[in-house]
Amino acid sequence: MDTKAPTKEEDVVANADVYPTNDDFFRLPIMYYRTIGVNPYESSRADRKKMGILSHILKVVLIANLLFAMSSEASYVFVSFRDGENFLESCMVMSYFAFSVVGGLKIIVVLLRKDQMTNLVRKLESIFPPPQSAEKDPYKAREYLKSCYHFTKGFGGLYTFLVFVYNLYPITQYKVLSLMHSANAHPVLPYANIALWDYRSGILYYLTYFSQSMAGYTATCGHISADLMIFAVTMQELMHIDRVVTDLRGFQVRARQPDGSFDAIGAEEDLQELRALVAYHEKILGMTDDVNEVFGIPLLINFVASSMLVCFVGFQMTFGVSPQHFLKLMLILSSSVVEIYLICSFSQRLVEASESISFAVYDMDWTGADVRFRKMLIYIAHRAQKPVCLKATVFLDISIETMSIASILIDFWIQITNLIPLAVLANVV
Repeated sequence: MDTKAPTKEEDVVANADVYPTNDDFFRLPIMYYRTIGVNPYESSRADRKKMGILSHILKVVLIANLLFAMSSEASYVFVSFRDGENFLESCMVMSYFAFSVVGGLKIIVVLLRKDQMTNLVRKLESIFPPPQSAEKDPYKAREYLKSCYHFTKGFGGLYTFLVFVYNLYPITQYKVLSLMHSANAHPVLPYANIALWDYRSGILYYLTYFSQSMAGYTATCGHISADLMIFAVTMQELMHIDRVVTDLRGFQVRARQPDGSFDAIGAEEDLQELRALVAYHEKILGMTDDVNEVFGIPLLINFVASSMLVCFVGFQMTFGVSPQHFLKLMLILSSSVVEIYLICSFSQRLVEASESISFAVYDMDWTGADVRFRKMLIYIAHRAQKPVCLKATVFLDISIETMSIASILIDFWIQITNLIPLAVLANVV
């Protein structure tokens, strides 16, 4: 069956005649990044359009607008606490501020680590499997791409829905109440009802609203795009590790003939093939180190900020809030929990996949192999005893156990907030 390079019009997953490429795994995060004018790495494909001056202008404008919105949110929290007013709303704005900080920092880190990200993508391209038919593909590239799309589209769709709800709900509510001539129809902004000018009338209201909405979208794109890149890279690592495991388990030793005699030529062929597998394995391990170097800081920011965000939201939900406010809180709470879980889940899959290499070494037919071959297998099995995983810099090795630690910290915070006298909070409110 002939294969061909994928085009934009073709669905790589649905069409068995189209073989995936390395860029297909990064399609969704690249799409989000480009909507805010960010190019996370330089592609080696000649048909990939380079970003022009307009994209750079868009990036600068959106980042500046995000910083301005963050300053407005910080000012609102400061004024509210100073005057002892709007306590619950201030807590919500603090959640927005934390989310914006995370999104902005992730954008900055990606821009600063662009060269490292480009080198990582080049390494992924160098070991990406050549086009082949689905029936003869030992890498199962189409299956891994399909799985990658399920996670990235689901996660990206969740946060896209989140930002559109937060961007559109306030103005929709205001317009509906205005049409009903309600006395409660007041112009409100999506994140912080504060500005350097009087925004409550005329075109200034819509411009201010649009500014804060775009800041929310920019922070969301920066927030999730780095995570989507991590998912895409990790999925490719899993694909390559699975190939190593399959090759080890299916290894046919040539050194020992059926009649029990030793074949020196076959032994040398076994060593050459095993050396190639060892070199392939080392490349995969090296890519994991590169991933942690590029995304270590964003991962650390993720866990710190998401835990704080869950605490802020959980604290607000202990009060009697309106149904629509409760639903918005539940949406941001579920999004943060899903984000933490997916990162822990992907890292856990990486741990389990890397550990499976030692089991594959034991399962293979090594009893009839040359002594040098068996010693090399010991090296592979020993190296596999130290599993690879995603790391939030040097502070945290991520696995599914990290999810349990985060849950304990969140429960501890909730218990602390429950001990605060409600009468004191009522006075503040």
